Amino acid sequence: MFDFILYRISMVWMFIFFLYFLPRTLKHWKTFLLFGIYFVLSTAFDYIAGFVPGFGLSRVENTIVQSFLTQLTVFLVCRYHDGRALFVGLTGAAYVLLGNVLGIEFHVWSGRFFTGLLIAAMTHFLVFMLLYIKLRTAFLRQLEKQGGRWLRLCIIPLLFYLSVYSIMIWPADINKHPENLLGTLFILFLMIASYTIIFSTMDNYEKLETQRSDMALMEKYAQGMREQLELMQGNEEKSAILRHDMRHYAVVLSGYLRNGEYDKIEEAMAGTVSRLEELKCETFCENVAVNSIVAHYAAEARRDKIKFDSQLDIPRVLSIDEFEFAVVLSNLLSNAVREAGADAGHPGEIRMSARRVKRQLAMEISNTYVNEIVFGEDGLPISKRGAGHGYGSRSVQAFVRKYKAVYDCQVEGNWFFVRMVVDISAQGGEQQ
Repeated sequence: MFDFILYRISMVWMFIFFLYFLPRTLKHWKTFLLFGIYFVLSTAFDYIAGFVPGFGLSRVENTIVQSFLTQLTVFLVCRYHDGRALFVGLTGAAYVLLGNVLGIEFHVWSGRFFTGLLIAAMTHFLVFMLLYIKLRTAFLRQLEKQGGRWLRLCIIPLLFYLSVYSIMIWPADINKHPENLLGTLFILFLMIASYTIIFSTMDNYEKLETQRSDMALMEKYAQGMREQLELMQGNEEKSAILRHDMRHYAVVLSGYLRNGEYDKIEEAMAGTVSRLEELKCETFCENVAVNSIVAHYAAEARRDKIKFDSQLDIPRVLSIDEFEFAVVLSNLLSNAVREAGADAGHPGEIRMSARRVKRQLAMEISNTYVNEIVFGEDGLPISKRGAGHGYGSRSVQAFVRKYKAVYDCQVEGNWFFVRMVVDISAQGGEQQ
C-alpha cells in the first residue's frame, strides 16, 4: 500500500513538472482533463498489478505500461509532437525518482508510513523548486529550437532512468540490497547536476550568439548612420557651391531674359533643378533607428546591383522596443539581400513596404530568389548555412511571440514574401 500511495504522490508532482516545463497550446481545462484520465488509468493499472492476484502483470510489465501512458499523455499535451515531447516526458519520469527512492528507503528502514510519504513529497518539492529556479527559463528557451537533436538528447534522461531502475528494481530489489542506495543517490544527484550544467551551457551559448548578433546589428546601425552623415556632409558641400554659383546664375538668367532667349533660360533652369535633386538626402521613414537600418541595406543592395524599392510609413516614435524591431528588420533585410544577390547573372530585386492601419503596422518584404527554400514544421524557412546560422530566424520568432504579432512567409513564383502585422501601441509581455 505504501508504494501505491507513494506513486500517486509522485504522479501529482510529475503533473506539476509538466505544467511548468512542457510547451503547451491546449487550454487549461483540456490539459487537466488529459492528466486526469492518465491519473485514473495509471492508478487502475497499479492497483490491479499490486492487489489483484493472478492478473499476470509483473512489476517490469507494469512499468512499461505506465511509461507508455505517460509519453502518450505528454505527446497529446505538448505543442511539439516530436523529440521534444519525448525528452520532456522522460525528464519528468526521471525527476521524481529521487523522492521515490528516499521515501521508500526511509519507510523500509524506519517502518514509519506517513513520515516516508512526507519525506518523498518534500523531496519532490525541493527538487522541483531547484529545477524551476535554476533551469526553467533556459529549458523552455532551448525547447523552442528545432532539429533532430532532441531525439539524441533523449538518451540522457533515458540512461539515468534505466540506471536507477536497474539498481532499485531489476535484477536486484534495493529493499533486499540496501547497499545499492548510495550508488543510486549518486546517480540521481549526477542527473540533476548534469541537467543544470547542460542547459545552462546551452543557454549561455545562445546568449553569446545573441550578443554577437546585437553587436553586428549595432555595427550596421552605425554604418547606416555614417552613410547618412557622409551623404549630408557631401550635400552640404554641394549646397555651399550652389549658393556661391546662384549669383552668377542670376546674372546669366537676367541677360538671357533681356535678350529674349527663353530656350536658354529653360535649359539653365533644368540644370539647376538637376543639381538640387542631387542634394536630396534619401529618407526612408521618420524613425531614426529603422531609417538607419534600411539605409544600410539599401546601400548594400545597390552596391550589389540589386534594385531596392521602399514605401515606409513608420512613425518617429514606437511604443514597442525600437531596438528589437530594428533587429527583426536587420535579419529580414539581410536575408533578402543575400537571396536577391545569389544569382550574379541576373540582377535581383527587393521591395519593402510598411503602412499604418489604426494601431497596427503592416509590413511586407519581398525579394527574388534562386536557391531552394525549405520550410520547417512551423512554416518558417530553415537555414541551410550550417552551424552558427539560423539565430536571426529565432530572434524574429521571439519578437513575434513577445508582441503577439502575425508573421507569415510565402513563395509566389520566383518571389519570396515575408509579411508581419504588429500592434505598434503594444508594450509587449513576458515570454511564456
